[in-house]
Amino acid sequence: MLLHCNPSNPIDLWNLFKTNMPDNFMRHFDAKTAEAMVFYDIEAMLAEQGRSFSDFGIPIPSVFCPLQSKSINKEEELRFGQKMYETLNEAQCLEVAKILGAYHRRSATTASCFFIDGAGGTGKTYLYNTLCHLFRGQGVSVLTVAWTRIAANLLSEGRTVHSRFKLPVPLLETSTSSIRPNTKEVDTIGKTDVVIWDEAPMAPSYALKAADILLRDIMNISVPFGGKIMVLGGDFRQVLPVVRFANRSQLVAASLKSS
Repeated sequence: MLLHCNPSNPIDLWNLFKTNMPDNFMRHFDAKTAEAMVFYDIEAMLAEQGRSFSDFGIPIPSVFCPLQSKSINKEEELRFGQKMYETLNEAQCLEVAKILGAYHRRSATTASCFFIDGAGGTGKTYLYNTLCHLFRGQGVSVLTVAWTRIAANLLSEGRTVHSRFKLPVPLLETSTSSIRPNTKEVDTIGKTDVVIWDEAPMAPSYALKAADILLRDIMNISVPFGGKIMVLGGDFRQVLPVVRFANRSQLVAASLKSS
């Protein structure tokens, strides 16, 4: 509500509901501490969107107990990734090997882009998550995005393209990211080595263009996608970008095929 509904009095909204939210924390902490933990939990969510409670005039609680930041257990990630890798079919293993190899051969002046094609139910999401665990197990930073929230929920730490890259709705051919300099989003994307983008055929070509411009700007280089490894995937046999009153050729022209 704070991010998208512009409440007239955010402080009153917080005071009205803050005592109803800490149930999960009250199993192990007293009421004041649990309330503070709710504050910092929501503060972390706001930070992902480049905002803070302070932007809405909501004060920091008197009890200081920020939640521990989530750390990645490399050994566990690698072990889980290898276990998943062992269950891949031959074609999937080949693609994983190509992408891992491209990362280890990368340079500051080159970029690599892959497209994982497959009909629904052929294991694309499983392949993406295998890559995520293998990369993170090697200390490689990975961002996972999808065009819809449903698909993003199936990815390891997935977000929608609009949410991660701050693309406007509606998205136009001239649209650009609203990410501001010197924000947490810039820091997160800047440290990213690999981007995995599911449902890419559903996105209009200018969505990929906007993401490309953003990555180049953040990395301050003219290399495609800022020199990051880009893994696109999806099924062109399913839904293409939605274009009102468009014929078949216009739909194809709006898709990644024309990017």
